[in-house]
Amino acid sequence: MPTLSARGVELAWEQSGDGPAVVLLHETGTGISSWAPLREALGDRARSIAYDRRGWGASTAPEGYRATTIEEQAEDAAAVIEESGVAPAVLCGTGIGAIAALDLLLGRPDLTVAAVLVEPPLLGLVPEATEAVSRDRNALERAVADGGIDAAVDAYRAGALNALGPGAERLPSEYLDSLGERTGPLFAEIAAPSAWRISLPRLAGAERPSTVVFCSSTPPLLRAAAESLAGRLAGSELRELDSGAAAPQHGAPADLAELVLGRAPAG
Repeated sequence: MPTLSARGVELAWEQSGDGPAVVLLHETGTGISSWAPLREALGDRARSIAYDRRGWGASTAPEGYRATTIEEQAEDAAAVIEESGVAPAVLCGTGIGAIAALDLLLGRPDLTVAAVLVEPPLLGLVPEATEAVSRDRNALERAVADGGIDAAVDAYRAGALNALGPGAERLPSEYLDSLGERTGPLFAEIAAPSAWRISLPRLAGAERPSTVVFCSSTPPLLRAAAESLAGRLAGSELRELDSGAAAPQHGAPADLAELVLGRAPAG
């Protein structure tokens, strides 16, 4: 698996298929392998580029990695696009990866064709989420005080953090089981979405189209965030997929692939 240097870290990435370029940004707690169902559904209809975000999979993280920003994550994605020579590309991101894709869509339209944003946790667009975020922070503090970092990881795994880790319990078991080995990246990313400054004029001025995706099992706060974002982001459409109890990329990869290909340039 090739790697590339991006501001002090080595990012592992791989590509497959042919056709229009699609760059995949995974959610917290997963990695390249989580995209296998979608990449299989895309097949040779797209050139899919997947990478392990910093701290996950085979990618490295800075020593003492305990914090990140959406901007940092977007800059890593830009480095992958530029290194692989696929600009402009369709972006497909899930969770925090969706917010990073959105940041890149807004800030670097030269690198992007469009974006498919799966369950972006932009709870700053949901007024009722403010108290939920506060409760989750208090719950994390109590978990650490009572049982250490392992107890906090368990709370995340169980889906007990409705605002800071919404839907985490839907991750495939192999990812949930390994979260305790990646506490640095996990807790580096928990605070990043709520710290991202959401500029409504910037959303309204988006130069590239997008699709915001949720599904039947999307937690209520994430659903509300998706609906709010789609109503504010220029050139955006809102789509619901039937993926059962799983997130769309795991439960409805064929349908998600069609949305991605629908955003790719013709020919």
